[in-house]
Amino acid sequence: MKTFVCAWIFFWTGTLTATEMYWTPEAKNAYALISDLRIDEAITIIRLQSITHPENHIWPYLEDYGEFLRIFVQEDLRKIPAFISASVIRLERIASVPETNPLSLMAQAQIGLHQCALHLQQGQFVAAATDINKSFKLLRKNQKLHPDDVANLRLYASLKVAFGAVPDQYRWLVSIVTSLNGTIEEGLGELYSILRTLKPETNLFYRETLLYTALAEGRLNNNPAKAIQLLNTYLGKTPDTKTVQYLMANLMIANGNNDGAISILSKPVGVPGAIPIPFLDFMLGECKLFRGDTDADVPIKNFLVQHNGKHFIKEAHQKLAWFALLKGDRSGYFNHMQQILIKGANTTDEDQQAMIEAETHATPHPVLLRSRLYYDGGYYDKALSQLSQTLYDSMNRHAHRLEYLYRKGRILQAQKSYAEALHYLMLTISTGQFEKFYFACSAALQCGVIHESMGAIETARKYYLMCLDITPETYSSSLHQKARIGLNRTDE
Repeated sequence: MKTFVCAWIFFWTGTLTATEMYWTPEAKNAYALISDLRIDEAITIIRLQSITHPENHIWPYLEDYGEFLRIFVQEDLRKIPAFISASVIRLERIASVPETNPLSLMAQAQIGLHQCALHLQQGQFVAAATDINKSFKLLRKNQKLHPDDVANLRLYASLKVAFGAVPDQYRWLVSIVTSLNGTIEEGLGELYSILRTLKPETNLFYRETLLYTALAEGRLNNNPAKAIQLLNTYLGKTPDTKTVQYLMANLMIANGNNDGAISILSKPVGVPGAIPIPFLDFMLGECKLFRGDTDADVPIKNFLVQHNGKHFIKEAHQKLAWFALLKGDRSGYFNHMQQILIKGANTTDEDQQAMIEAETHATPHPVLLRSRLYYDGGYYDKALSQLSQTLYDSMNRHAHRLEYLYRKGRILQAQKSYAEALHYLMLTISTGQFEKFYFACSAALQCGVIHESMGAIETARKYYLMCLDITPETYSSSLHQKARIGLNRTDE
């Protein structure tokens, strides 16, 4: 009897403490709530289920996902250290799930990507590279073990796309400390294969895969129109969550539909309890500034009040300074320029550009600025109408004349007047390639884009390489990234 009791305790204790990982209706509900950014509701379910079903390690995976999104979306850097510590513990728990379960390595990899994203937000590139390398290896291993697992493939394919678009300044680091490989085309092909072969009702990650695919297609493969069509086909034209709202508006901006972006961003989206995305206010204010709306400053000020992070602060004050300058309020302009010097981080290209403008007291030419903003909003006729020959003749500063040539070339390019556009863009290169301004570097990139669109591949590659040879003080990262993507695209 004693032996029987001991055996019973041993076997049943082992059963109760066994590490498993599986989806339940409650887990799927929590995941759906997280996707809708209803994080508090999801965490309540997760923690209750963690008590009643501690053997199911789906709960630490979902908890990590929800808490990551809460911090990442609101960029609350103060909470990152505590999150990373808790995330490491959650990762250790999930690692106890056997690799025969396809969820195990996938979940570990995704938690690693959460840590990677937060390290990137803090500018900790070595730590981020380490995270992404571990995740990529886990996903690659899982793909070999479970080749039909689409949950794993969606992340594996997305990393291939991301690697194909790594900026030049970080590629050497990625190559040294990671084993990442792949191209945008390869990753996109795998993402599309998931969408073609599976249905939303049978694939829990279908919607997430759709958003990954649209983002990669529109922003990394430079095809926002196709990405918008993809979202409209599967999700309709009206966003139902803040995440979809952000992506739709972002793609519309990239596609030159500023009015459409304002319409999307002005809609109340989501349900009570969903965490806000402060950056949506910044986007709305910027779009309104492009159009020349008299209330463009209001959403940007709302962003500054709600935003807990350090990025985009300088850029927001720069946009408010421009708003003041265009109203003739030079005092307001200089007040916001002063804020740029003392607030926010200097990490993104846009924040760096704002900092340079503040430090050098390089006040924009109001007419060129208005033309630039109209162009950024896709109002090309209005933008071109600002750039008269009389304006050019009246300019006595080299920087203003250089910008005039660049702006005119870009507007004509957008209007598909390619011969005239190339004339002005090549003038920009010849007169500005040794200057600190970004105009010549961008002009070389756009000459490549134009020639590629006309089938002149070798000429396009020449200009892409020229773009990489020019290193301006600002925007070099994003411009070189696009040039490298162009070279990959035209590589035979």
